[in-house]
Amino acid sequence: MLLYLDTSALVPLLVGEASTPLCSRLWNDATTVVSSVVLHTEAAAACGQAQRMGRITKPQLGRSLSVLSDLIAQVSLVIVDDRLARRAAELSVSLGLRGYDAIHAATFELVAAPEAHMDDTEPRDAAGASADAALLGAWRALRLVTIDTARADRSLDEP
Repeated sequence: MLLYLDTSALVPLLVGEASTPLCSRLWNDATTVVSSVVLHTEAAAACGQAQRMGRITKPQLGRSLSVLSDLIAQVSLVIVDDRLARRAAELSVSLGLRGYDAIHAATFELVAAPEAHMDDTEPRDAAGASADAALLGAWRALRLVTIDTARADRSLDEP
């Protein structure tokens, strides 16, 4: 299965959280992991914030950023081009999303349902993982399969 990760589903692989076991299982079970190129910046910022809040120490921050680099190297990152940025802008207005959430929504829509964007392309077996309720709601509105990593009883949320 193609797994789309937003930042809230990647950070538990870097900083211990309640969703770490689920996020680890999703990562290990995926055949392909995809995200927007903004994932790297957002995840590094989240690790920095965890250190500033006292959730992790400075040495733990260094280790987290090193692991982040290793994980990012394994993710197929989608560049935000003009077309994707325009679609994200549309979704930010129509679905009430913040900027980076709109980018994640548009990016997952593109990779999960390429038939809507290209000729002769089959739909993909794909799920988007996030703990962000607004983003999950947007993906559901787009009829995409979601995984709510904030839920302990993890199940696929069919569109």
